[in-house]
Amino acid sequence: MSQEPTESVGGCLDRLLAAHPQMVGRIYRQLLIYLHTRDIVTMGDITEEARALTGRPPGRTAETPNEPTAQRFDEEESEAMHTLTHAYACNHLSHGEIEEVVNFVLKREEAQNLADIASLPSVSFRVLGERLRRFCALPLGEMHLDASELFGVRVALARHFISDDLTFLGFAKKFLRVRDYEDLTRRTIGGDARMGRIGGKAGGMLLANRVVEDAGLDAGPDLPIAIPDSYYVRSDVIEQFLELNGLRSYHSQKYKSIDDIRNEYPLIRGVFRNSAFPVEIVQQLRALLERLEQTPLIVRSSSLLEDRFTSAFSGKYASIFVPNQGDLEMRLRALLGAIGEVYASTLAPDPILYRRKHNLIDYDEEMGILIQRVIGKKFGKYFLPAFAGVAFSRNEYRWSPRLRREDGFMRIVMGLGTRAVDRVGGDYARMVALGAPTVRPDSGTIDTMKHSQRTIDVINLEKDRFDSITLEQLFADGGNFPMIDKIVSIRRDGDLFTPPGTLVDASPDNMFVTFDKLLKDTPFADRMKRILQVLESSMGHPVDIEFVCDGERFYLVQCRAQHQSAESDQVVVPDNLAADHIVFTANRFVRTTMIRDIEYVVYVSSDAYCSLPTNEQRLALARLVGRVNHSLVDKRFILVGPGRWGSSDIRLGVRVTYADISNARMLIEVARDRDGYVPEVSFGTHFFQDLVEDDIAYLPLYPDDLGNLFNQAFFKDTPNALASILPSAEKHGDTVRVIHVPAVADGALLQVAMDGENEHAVAYLQK
Repeated sequence: MSQEPTESVGGCLDRLLAAHPQMVGRIYRQLLIYLHTRDIVTMGDITEEARALTGRPPGRTAETPNEPTAQRFDEEESEAMHTLTHAYACNHLSHGEIEEVVNFVLKREEAQNLADIASLPSVSFRVLGERLRRFCALPLGEMHLDASELFGVRVALARHFISDDLTFLGFAKKFLRVRDYEDLTRRTIGGDARMGRIGGKAGGMLLANRVVEDAGLDAGPDLPIAIPDSYYVRSDVIEQFLELNGLRSYHSQKYKSIDDIRNEYPLIRGVFRNSAFPVEIVQQLRALLERLEQTPLIVRSSSLLEDRFTSAFSGKYASIFVPNQGDLEMRLRALLGAIGEVYASTLAPDPILYRRKHNLIDYDEEMGILIQRVIGKKFGKYFLPAFAGVAFSRNEYRWSPRLRREDGFMRIVMGLGTRAVDRVGGDYARMVALGAPTVRPDSGTIDTMKHSQRTIDVINLEKDRFDSITLEQLFADGGNFPMIDKIVSIRRDGDLFTPPGTLVDASPDNMFVTFDKLLKDTPFADRMKRILQVLESSMGHPVDIEFVCDGERFYLVQCRAQHQSAESDQVVVPDNLAADHIVFTANRFVRTTMIRDIEYVVYVSSDAYCSLPTNEQRLALARLVGRVNHSLVDKRFILVGPGRWGSSDIRLGVRVTYADISNARMLIEVARDRDGYVPEVSFGTHFFQDLVEDDIAYLPLYPDDLGNLFNQAFFKDTPNALASILPSAEKHGDTVRVIHVPAVADGALLQVAMDGENEHAVAYLQK
């Protein structure tokens, strides 16, 4: 059988030149460079040949720096250069090499065109997206543009699509590639004629994933790393939303008093949840739900102010689970309502007060939305991952001398990660020091069982809602839960044992969530430590990440800068103090710092708190603490209260938010044996990050521990100054006590010395 004649190399080159007539000069120039670098012919040799071909005299080397090295080519000499380059290319290069060189020239041209378009401040999403797709449609090839040639393009794309934060742009130009943005455009929701950004949370996730991939940590048999299936509602959509519904007047909320903001926010949330969206946005979201079918979703904030190196906004904005069950229109209503609530959360008390404190209040809040598939699997009527959590490259609190700050720290829970990042009542996450993952903060089997997680957060598919269930409820219908042998330990004869195989043959009441097998028998902790170290090294700053695992893959869902408290190098705790000068001592979870010259102590006793007959009164007490916090804005004061400040379980502690504690110098949690609860150390929660970021020291007190002192008379028998700083609150003097230290201590102020190295802290009076 005869074969079709193959195209000659010359024919190939002529065809490509004819296809790109405006690029002929650049193609010949790149061919000449390629021939020169391959040592086929030097630039000087081919130049002399061109001169000879046109009858010109040979060139000469300039004898002084003020003479040109050669005369500029005229048109005839340029044509001769092209002819000679064509001949050398046809004689020495293959079809593939010719096509590679031409493709490289086209790539460079498209990169420049893309840079020109991306540099326009008001370019539309449609125009920029089309130019980006043209560039990415070119074959990858083996000849790559130098990174320096693309830095400008990468910066312009990051500024248009993600964030204009200069620190972020510096990292984005190094790690995010042009082709990463093409995928982003296919997942973006917003008007073609507009332009907006996807925000800090989405950008941090994409950046972290690329860093991990470049470091080679994403692959391997042990839980390959990925990011969730994600879609991005651009920040310009909220502007359309506000304009369409006449909601721009709500921008003034940020300038109101904190009490007005708190009182009006429930109304605002309802208004936003039920407001209309532009038709084109509704159509895009409907098409997205058709594509995703009935998989559970989470709608997350991704503000342009969020997850910056100077302001993390940890937990300040809403994240809402959408079970996404039922008919399409019902699912669409739920999704639109969730997006509306996330928009409304920009006007909540906590983010507004946070913005005030960080001098960001005058910025217009531009909110992007991140819509993600919830990672997990269906298990009976529930949907949940195997485990999830949060991890930090620096360990801010260390409960053993064996632990090092630079080894990092992790909070990990079974099921959805909400219990790892939020303060929940009556339950515990597993706290892991990544340098010594088997060293627990508690001691003995009884403490391990007492401090293990008993409630799992899930998506209840039957009830179409987020839910919290017990292990017994989860396993009511049996089944083989992913990685269960690595998650639970089994109680037998009063002790705990890790399952020997992958199947767990035990009743749920004998299962305890410990993650012992995951931490002892797999490389998970070491790999987590390496991921955090790579991210910190690449970004030049400690980081924290949120993660989730479905049993088959490990997903990065968030990465941001970890704010660190100003821990002192050394604090000497006085050892010769008079007994009547000591206010309290502590010997657990102590970090090294010194809090000096405290003028006020705001105290809520467990007796007063527990005696309140209704939850409404307990919530009112939390708001009163918030009013005291604002009244003492210019004073140095500490908060001392029962159980867990900020707990979601109002029985276990005062349910304050960031807005209620933002001005305190220190937060102290008191655990008494008779109260029936122990404060879980807040490491890694959003609440804890607020304390770290605002340099609010934290300390749990265990007054009933042997050797500890707690001056009951100082807290209960001294005069109450509440009415003097907040006259309208005088009637609440039995529940909230404000102690003006100089007035009750003969002019002395309170000092708190904390020595983390020796796990010892003392608060004492000193003039």
